[in-house]
Amino acid sequence: MAKKYFVGVDLGGTSIRAGVVTAKGEVLALEKRKTHPELGLDGVFDRLAGAIERALKAADLKPRAVGGIGVGVPGPVDQATGTVRVAVNLGKDWKNVPLAQRLEDRLGVPAFVDNDVRVGALGEHRHGAGRGRQDMVAVFVGTGIGGGIILGGQLRAGFRGGAGEVGHTVVNGDDGVLDAHGQPGAVEPIASRTGMQRQVLERVAQGQASVVPGLMESLGGGRLTSRVIYEALRQKDPVMLEVLAVAQHTLGVLAGNLVNILDPEMIVFGGGVTERLGDRFVGPIRKVAQAHYINKTDLNSVKIVAAALKDLSGVVGAAVLARERL
Repeated sequence: MAKKYFVGVDLGGTSIRAGVVTAKGEVLALEKRKTHPELGLDGVFDRLAGAIERALKAADLKPRAVGGIGVGVPGPVDQATGTVRVAVNLGKDWKNVPLAQRLEDRLGVPAFVDNDVRVGALGEHRHGAGRGRQDMVAVFVGTGIGGGIILGGQLRAGFRGGAGEVGHTVVNGDDGVLDAHGQPGAVEPIASRTGMQRQVLERVAQGQASVVPGLMESLGGGRLTSRVIYEALRQKDPVMLEVLAVAQHTLGVLAGNLVNILDPEMIVFGGGVTERLGDRFVGPIRKVAQAHYINKTDLNSVKIVAAALKDLSGVVGAAVLARERL
């Protein structure tokens, strides 16, 4: 008898979201908790497993009632074994971690692991903005920028498992700013929240007046969070408006390139900034992308939209991962 329920987990460097999800993509119960990477590998694993157990309890289910557990992690994964190759955001000891096997040993349920952004793309395709589309690309904008590619209805990992690294696409080779891999002119150091924070602080250091540093302290714990961006825009802060416009233009060029290379039916933008700003964030990206299309026939036929599942893309996608891998 086919199982009706699956567990999906979005495991990030800051927080863990574990949800019990139906085969139709409905989230029955959700447990959120801080990750605390400083606790080390075993400490984070205990928090992960504990979040799953509490989500199951909230749904009034025993582990044996679910078909499987899916987990999205911030790093490369050996999909065949569910081994996390490296996940710097989770701590320095997260190297070659047999996460799927450890979860199966603890909970007695089949477990599957993949990269968090690819998992989020899977969630949006099966139960979010991309439902019914054959070809879709998802771009998630957060601390970094990652992507997931769906072609012919299937999530594509690539020959070496590295497909979807759209944040490291070069859009301005003359830009001296390097990304985490030493790549100049890439999207991520310009358009990620980390990249926007750097640009804001550079402008402030040059003498431009801005409310952003104060908002970062009062609302963001010292960081440029999505909430800080929203509030700065509400106050019409000129520095934030300028930096956001640069980020949107860069993401628009990226989206135009993706359309020219893959010609997908849809590009979905997700992540905290998109969730907070909606089409105010995506609209200008769409306009720039369309200006860069080689094929300008029926510009609006390629949909560029915000993620429908918002912060649940990863949870739902991880549950789909488990359901489809079984």
